[in-house]
Order: sequence, then C-alpha cells, then structure tokens
Amino acid sequence: MRKSDLLFFLTGCAALVYESVWIRLLARLVGSDAGGLAVVLAVFMGGMGIGAWLMGGLARRTPRPVAWFAGLELGLGVWAALSSAMLTAAAPVESAALRAVLAAAFLLPPTLAMGATFPLMGRLTIAEEGGADREVSAFYGANTLGAAAGALLAPLLLMRTLGLSGALFAAAVLDAVAAAGALWLLRPRPALAPRPSPAPLVSPILAATFLLGLSGMGLEVLLARLLVSVTGASVYAYAIVLCVFLVGIGLGSRQLASSREASRWVPGRPLLALCALSIPALSAAGLLALRWQLGEADLFAALGNRSPAGLGIVRLWSMHALFAGLALLPPALALGAALPSAVAALAAEHPDSSHESCLSRVYAFNTAGGLSGSLLAAFVLLPGPGPRLGLVALFALALLAGVLAAPRSRKTALVALGLGAALAALLISPRGPRDGSSVLYLRHDAHATISVEDTADGERDRVQSLRVNGKVVATTAPVDLRLQRLLGHVPALYHGEVRRALVIGLGTGMTAGSLLDVPGLERLDVFEISAAMPDAARTFAEWNGGVVDDPRTSIRIADGRHALQTSDARWDLITSDPIHPWTRGSSDLYSLEHFRSMAAHLAPGGVASQWLPLYQLSEEDVQVVLATWAAAFPHTTAWLTAYDLALVGSHQPLERDLSQVSLPPAMATHLAEAGVHSPRELAALQVARDAGLRDYARAAEPMEDDRPVLEFRAPLSYLGGYSTEVLRWAGRDEFVAELPPDCRARAREVRALLREFLEAAPRDMSTAARKYGRDLLALPGL
Repeated sequence: MRKSDLLFFLTGCAALVYESVWIRLLARLVGSDAGGLAVVLAVFMGGMGIGAWLMGGLARRTPRPVAWFAGLELGLGVWAALSSAMLTAAAPVESAALRAVLAAAFLLPPTLAMGATFPLMGRLTIAEEGGADREVSAFYGANTLGAAAGALLAPLLLMRTLGLSGALFAAAVLDAVAAAGALWLLRPRPALAPRPSPAPLVSPILAATFLLGLSGMGLEVLLARLLVSVTGASVYAYAIVLCVFLVGIGLGSRQLASSREASRWVPGRPLLALCALSIPALSAAGLLALRWQLGEADLFAALGNRSPAGLGIVRLWSMHALFAGLALLPPALALGAALPSAVAALAAEHPDSSHESCLSRVYAFNTAGGLSGSLLAAFVLLPGPGPRLGLVALFALALLAGVLAAPRSRKTALVALGLGAALAALLISPRGPRDGSSVLYLRHDAHATISVEDTADGERDRVQSLRVNGKVVATTAPVDLRLQRLLGHVPALYHGEVRRALVIGLGTGMTAGSLLDVPGLERLDVFEISAAMPDAARTFAEWNGGVVDDPRTSIRIADGRHALQTSDARWDLITSDPIHPWTRGSSDLYSLEHFRSMAAHLAPGGVASQWLPLYQLSEEDVQVVLATWAAAFPHTTAWLTAYDLALVGSHQPLERDLSQVSLPPAMATHLAEAGVHSPRELAALQVARDAGLRDYARAAEPMEDDRPVLEFRAPLSYLGGYSTEVLRWAGRDEFVAELPPDCRARAREVRALLREFLEAAPRDMSTAARKYGRDLLALPGL
C-alpha cells in the first residue's frame, strides 16, 4: 500500500465513524421514523455528491492540492469534535420543514467537505497521461476499505468504550493524522494545464453510473434486511453486514489496481458493462449459496434469528460474516470495479476533459444513484412489492446500466447474458413450506420485517408469536400475557383514576390493550415506529381486546421517544411495550434522558412503568437500568412478572396497598387468565420498594445518551447465557416480611417456584422455563 493509500484509508475510517455517530445523534433530534431517516439520508448523501461536483474544477486548477486536502480533513475533524456539543444543545423538532433545516444546517458542511476530497484524491494520484483506471482503483479501494474498518471500529471499540462524543474525537484524531501525513508525505504537484471543457453533464456512462449506484445501494438495503432477520438486529450484526459490503467494494476496486494486465483489459466501457451485467448472476449465485447454508426453502419468508446463546463471540460473528459474505460479497466486488471503470471510460471518451472533472461527475452521479436506491428500497420496494420482486427490479436496473455502458458491437451478446442472469434471479428463492408453524402475517416497511406465526397443534394449545426482524418479541403464551398485562394494570391501580394513557410501542397490542380494562379511560395514545405493526396487532385482537380499532385508541406512526419529547401533552399513565435493549437503537428508550422525558410528561399524580428483561442481560446491565430509572423518578418500586421486572415510577410516593384494591371486572378476568386471581396474589409479586431498589443498584451509574452502554453490552451478555443473579435477588425471602400479611404465603410460594426454576435451568433451560410458567399458572386462587 502506498503512502497516499494509507492516508486515504484513515480518512475513510474516520468518515464512517462520523456517519455512524451523526446519524445516531440526529435521529434523536429529527426522529428515527421514516420521515426523519429519509431527511438525514438525503442530506448526508446529497451533500457528498454536491461536494464532489463543486470541487472538480478547483481540484484541477489549484496549485496546492495537498493543502486543500489537508485543510478539508482538518476542518472535518474540528467539526466532528464540536458536533456532539452542537447537537446536544439543539432541541428535537417535529415539523418536516424544521427537520430538513436542522439536518441541512448540521450535515451539509461536513458532507460537502467529504465529497470534495474525492476529486482531490484524483489530483494527488493520477498522472497527466494515462493510469486513471489504476489510480482511481487504488485510492477508491483504500478509502472504501478504511470505511469498512470504521464500520467495525465504531461499535466494537469507540462508541462502546468512549461514548458517542469520544468516538467523534477519536475519529477526528484519525483525520488530523491523515492531514498531517498528507502535508509531510505527499509531494505537491504544480498546477495542471486547463482542459478545454469539463466532463459532460449527461452521457450514457454517467447514466449507467447512476443506475449502478441505485441498484447497488438498493441491493445493500434489501439484502441487509434479509441478513439481520437471520443474524439478529444488534448493533454488531448491522456492523458486520455493512463491513462485508464495503470490503467487497474495496477489494473489487483494489483488484484493478493490483492487476498487471489492468492497463490492457480495463479500457473502461467494456468492463463497466460487464460489471453491471454480472450483478444479477453474482447475486443469484450468492443467495442460492446462502439458502443452502441456512437450509431454508424460501429466503424471503418469515426467517428466524440464528444467534444461539453460548456459542461464543468469535464463532457467532464468524457465522454472521459468512452469511453476509455469501449474500453481499459477489455483487459488491462488481460494484467496486465499476466506479473506476466508469471514470476511465468517461476520460477516454472525452479527452478534452480533466480527470478531476470526470471523477467529480462520476462520483456525484454514483452518489445520487446510491441515495435514490436507498430511498427506493426502504420506502417503496420493501413496503410495496416486497424484497423478492424488489430484488428483481434492482437487477433489471443493473442490466439497464450494462446496456447503456456496453459498446454497440457487443450489446446483443451482453444483453443475452444479462437476460439469462435475470431469469436465474427469478428462481433464487422459490416459495416452499416451512415446517412447524403457519405464517399469519408478513410485511416489510422502512424499519423492520414484521411477521406473525401460529405454532399451535390445536386450538387449545395455540401460541401466536410476533417476530420483528426475525426475533420473537412477544407471544400469547400465558407468561407473556402476564408480563404485558401487569405493565398496564399495576401502574393503573397505583393511580386509581386514569383518564389518558400513553404506550410507546404497539407490538402485539397486549400492553396497550390491558389499559382498556381501566374504568374511566377516555383516550389511549400509542406511538409506534413501524407502519406495518398495527395490522400485525390486529391478528392479536383475541388477546388485546381489539385495541387497534377501539374508538378510544389513537395510534401515531412515529419514533416514540422523539414524539414524546416534542409533545406538549400530559398523561396520567405512561408505559412502554416490551422493547429489548439488545436491538440496535433501542437502548435510547432506556436512557436517563428518555426516562426523565417520561417523568416530565406525567400529569399530576401520574404513574409510569417500564419493562426490564432479566434474561439476555447481565446483573450489571440490569443494575444500570435500575439506577437510571431511580435517577429519573423520585419514587419507585419493582414487580416480578415471571422472568422479568415491571418497574413503576412516580413523582408521588407509591404507598397504595394493592392487596386491598378492588379489581375492575375486566381487569380481574384478564389477570386471572395470566394466573393472578386476586389483589392479594398481585401484591405478592412485588419484589422491591424504593429504598431496596436503589440499594441494589447503588454501584451502577445511570445510562446517559452519550454512553448507551446497554446497546453494546446486551448482545454480549446474551452470548454468556442466562443470567440468574438478578432473579435470585428478586426472589429473596427477606422482602416477604415487608409485604402485607395476607399475601406473604403466596409470595413464598412464588419464590419457591422461582428457586426450582433456577436450580433446573442449568440442566435444560427450555424445559425448566416451560415448567416454571405452568406452575405459576397452576397456583390455586386465593
């Protein structure tokens, strides 16, 4: 690797870290719903394309290209170092216009600079005569491989250990090193003679470049969705998928630079056409191999996560990298070779245009295509025809790019090759039966793939499950019913007169539906980020009371955290549907800032509740959540559902004796279905009052937005297997003496069953969990 390539590697690494953190920070201000994501993506990629376009002429004319390159990288570093403070000082905005203004004000300066460095890289490396193909291949490949490294470095090390602001500072240091290295190592070249004309604004090669960017990024979006349904939607799974895709592009580009025959077999246009026309065939071959590896009849069915606990980090991530490699590497290699070929082709056909001008045009068109492909795949193809037909549509666009790029004399043969590949693509994943379950609902939207499955052998034993990106997040098993109904019923009973309630996240609708049991409820607001979820929840109407269509229910498709922060409303009760911090971005719903927002939006006397999973989290993880909850609410308490805790918080003391309340008829019926037959049985589930909860969490620090440690620790905790320390704390006998006398006997019975489960779990977790659930439901009513 040359000195210049090493510098470009560092800048690519820094740029990807910036992107990872900035998108995360901006999502808190403009929302991570479909509208917010579209605005951020459009500004980010649009800024880079415009920056490259504007710099094309100046990169050719300036006598100091090294100084320009170093200055832009230093400017990026300074902006990044200051950006966390700037974004933290800003307030979330709700209107679409303000979202666009905020995103543009923050992202345009750095993304213009990022795009502007691309033609400067060409000026620093391409000689006056020839070599454009190899030089572009070398620096583009190095820069992209650096981005691949940044995709892993950001979650594995920087954000995890330094926090979001610390990660930005670390990436800024990389840019500063690259800038200093450029000034020290790169020899400035004299100003080059001006060329008579810039590269054309429109040409078949630029059109092909646009279509390749569109089809390439569209494929990445569709295939990444398929892959996270298999690998799980953790921050590490997304990082592995992105890294593999970028590695493929980088290697595809670098291969041209390293080939001894490159100067003879890369005339530009023929190779560009070959790259485009080979994408469908390469993708089809990779997906067929993935289907064989997974043993699935249909890759576009309701897939499940392949993340077995106890497998170990290295083996699990290697398996996920294999899946991503099969799906993404083949087309990514072709995409990597295509861009340098497009630059060479444009320069060869327009010899009066400078290489820098050709670079800027190709990069701008490719970036515009990438932006279009991302938006098309996420907001049109996934929710519309779906990933299967969406894939075929993107293949057709790649074939069209090949037709535009192919020399006329070879078009017939190349088109025949492309059509054959398209036919093969149609056969990638024929529909086939899936054993053991019936899929009741399957839909994709910009955020997730949602499926509902029925795994019953008979009506009596029927269990219906909701999957989000391949992970089962809720079922109709009585233990799950118990959890979701307690999340609504316990805070409602503490309050006593709930008129207006809010639920963040709809899911199966069983948490929201539990609040329909509250007498006097006038309005139930639900914030749900996925547009596909309400129809999925309708399939659970038997268990959620038809909450989606209840006249008291108002469902808003929005990022729940953002919608809460930008709302002026106040609620008597605020709760969240079970959303696991294991998934990417979900830890923002467990941060101190979010819990304080919940507290601030409570009406006088209001009560909040929060699900806290005790499985797939370590004791340290649980203590962090407890410390965060206690820091946001002056008065707290905790309740054991079965394997989880329901946290309750309020501004007022939670002193009401729930063993003496009168359960409303609907609430009594639904709690009995979940194994709780009386107020005394309900009160027996309390495991901590305020002082005890705070004492248990005293060694942990509250989790703030800048250091979302749960997002990075929870997936690793899951790999360690089932953690029992918190369950042992929840089941301690000492607390029983603090409960009302008439419910202590039931409290001891519940704790005895918990101890039996903990003793049996190491031998066979699944069997022990099923028995524990059955035994809880079989306890006689008091």
